[in-house]
Amino acid sequence: MSYGIALAGGGIRGAAHVGVLLALEECGMKPCAVAGTSAGGIVAGLYACGLSAQQLREIVLQASRKGALLADPDVSGILALVPRLLAQKECACSGLLKGDRMEKCFAKLTGNRRMRDLTMRTVIPGVDLCSGLTVACTNSLLGVRTLKNVRWTADMRVCEAMRATSALPAVFQPKKIDGMYLVDGGVADVLPVDLLVAAGVPNVLAVDVSDFYRMPERMNIIEVASHSLSIMETRLRECVTRGEKLLLNPDLPETSGVLNLGQMPECMEAGYQAAKEVMPQIRRIFS
Repeated sequence: MSYGIALAGGGIRGAAHVGVLLALEECGMKPCAVAGTSAGGIVAGLYACGLSAQQLREIVLQASRKGALLADPDVSGILALVPRLLAQKECACSGLLKGDRMEKCFAKLTGNRRMRDLTMRTVIPGVDLCSGLTVACTNSLLGVRTLKNVRWTADMRVCEAMRATSALPAVFQPKKIDGMYLVDGGVADVLPVDLLVAAGVPNVLAVDVSDFYRMPERMNIIEVASHSLSIMETRLRECVTRGEKLLLNPDLPETSGVLNLGQMPECMEAGYQAAKEVMPQIRRIFS
């Protein structure tokens, strides 16, 4: 039986997805389709472009050491923000970080492929601030089912879809493309099982890493935005029927916030162990 895997958003906790994929490949249970939101969307995009779980592991280890170098603050926008707000004037600062360096990194890792070039069924959602719709980026519109408040597209580059789905509101500037302002897909759907099913993949293994984590003692604007979204996603998830055949909830460190890049290897190991523990069940359901 072929099956797909849906990967939730969750900041650096998304490294757990790589651990799950490592365990699945190790046991000969590689999925044939992938969907992901936010951090899960980054992993989904790389995996769909042909990177192995071992290659993703190396990326996680490198990101845990040097990931902060991808930050590109909008210095001029930030400097203009407070005085313009105090003067009740418009301010063009839509996020602390531009996200351009991150997108260039994604483009390099994915070979700048377009979504329609992918052979694996792939779904990476973002949310358009203008329309309020979920924009589900996929590799083919063939066989997709219409869903309320969802717009399907196969026209983006993979790096653009990855950049959009990981644009945490107020932290990263929205991805502007085709008249849309796209932000983190977790705003509407943190675990895109429903989108993968609507794309023609009925058998789905879901991996949820989005449970809100313990707020760090030293709060900052990035952690506040991420923690707020995490709480919202947790509450929203309780109200949504997804339809996965099996749900994995790796036991992740409570302190694994957005900025704790050094904990990415620990999160990856937690994902690996979670998948190994239920591998007999995974085989029984999806083999």
